[in-house]
Amino acid sequence: MKTPVIAVLASLALGACTIVAPGGQDGGTRTIIIRARPDGLPPPKPLEASVLYVVNLQRSSANLADKYAGIMLGLGGYLQSIGLQIDNFGVIATYGDSFGPRLLLGRTQPTNPGSSVALLAALAAAADAGVTDYAALLPLIAGQLGNISDDQLALALKLQASSGRFDGDGETSEAKNVVGFGKGIGDAALPTELGGIDRSALFDHPRDLFIVVYLQPLGRRCALPGPGCLVDGRSPTDIFTAVGPDGGLTWLQFPSGSLRPEQVVQVAIATSEGESLTAFQTRCGAVPGFPKNLFDVIGPSDNAYFGPLMMALNNAHRGTAATGDFCTLIGGKANDAIKSLGDSVAAVAGSVGPTIPPGITTF
Repeated sequence: MKTPVIAVLASLALGACTIVAPGGQDGGTRTIIIRARPDGLPPPKPLEASVLYVVNLQRSSANLADKYAGIMLGLGGYLQSIGLQIDNFGVIATYGDSFGPRLLLGRTQPTNPGSSVALLAALAAAADAGVTDYAALLPLIAGQLGNISDDQLALALKLQASSGRFDGDGETSEAKNVVGFGKGIGDAALPTELGGIDRSALFDHPRDLFIVVYLQPLGRRCALPGPGCLVDGRSPTDIFTAVGPDGGLTWLQFPSGSLRPEQVVQVAIATSEGESLTAFQTRCGAVPGFPKNLFDVIGPSDNAYFGPLMMALNNAHRGTAATGDFCTLIGGKANDAIKSLGDSVAAVAGSVGPTIPPGITTF
């Protein structure tokens, strides 16, 4: 009997790949050997991505710094593990401070970041010098924030939330800061001598994919398509989907070019919308491993913002938006939730990436 057709869709290194698959003549298994590219060339370069985290850094979020860091490191690590190369990442606040849309911390992957000892040493030196104001502290710690290491991340996020500068008093728009940052991604809102981080060093040119990840554990301040959400009189939906004559998104303008809509993925990791507080606490409390002591600093949203926004983005360009439940992502099975989100992003990466390289044999 003829064996069933099996297609192998994988990237191969030089040499050969051996796969044990069902369908042998005896009904058991058979071995398939897939040879490397006949031209002897290495496999194609992996897709490259930039990640921008848009994080609620209101003062109460200081209690969530380690959870934020866990989500960020977990998602970034998973994307790397499945072959999406993260070249750089940055963090901005959901609600900007007096300096406007600016990068708060970040890293380019090729750099060799220091350890938390360096940041702690800088903070200790500042304390010895009597520096307590966050704005005065920035020039002393900007070097560490602009080249953040994994073990510095939670500390840096806690420091920024504790500063009280990102409470967004009077702000109603969930999109204003991220839109402003995207439009000026190559500019610095704060001079380096005052502690600003050079955005163009991190987001110097468009990669294959640009991933925006929102971390929002509190109620949204506006409901789409309400007037409170408008940015310069325009709806976030219209802004995030508008393209210019070159086919690139107009809200995300790099100094050296733009990205097509299908190259930008927005991921909302947030608490629920339209759920009562009682139902929210009951549902989240039932999540295995969920830290119930955090109910004081997280909550559902009466306003529906991410739901309609992600739906609109997916309707405009299928697969370019994804959502994750904040409670699940800080619970005991966070890795499963991170994998699900990462797979959604990877599906979009596959749609913009190269075709299957020569040398892959299909059966």
